[in-house]
Amino acid sequence: MNSTEPATSDDRLFVGVFSTGIGYADRTRERDDDFTRLAFLSFRSLELDVEPDCPDDLAAEIRAHAAGIQAMRGQDYRISTVGQTVRLGG
Repeated sequence: MNSTEPATSDDRLFVGVFSTGIGYADRTRERDDDFTRLAFLSFRSLELDVEPDCPDDLAAEIRAHAAGIQAMRGQDYRISTVGQTVRLGG
C-alpha cells in the first residue's frame, strides 16, 4: 500500500483468536504499545463488547463477523493450529 493511500478496513482490522474469545483491534492506531482494542467476543457467553470509540465502519464489520460466530452456538470452534477447540456458548 502506498503511504498516501487511505487504509482500507482489511488493512485496519485485526482479528485475533485467543483462548477465551476473539479480539478485534485497529492496526492503524496504538494504545499502550499495542493495536487499539475495538471489541471482544467471548466464547463462553458469545456476547460482543464493542468499545465506545470504535469507528462505525469497523464496528459494522466486527458485528457481521461476530454474528457468524454467534450463529455457531453449541458447536466446537478451533482455536489453535494443533486442533484445540472450545465449545461456543459454554
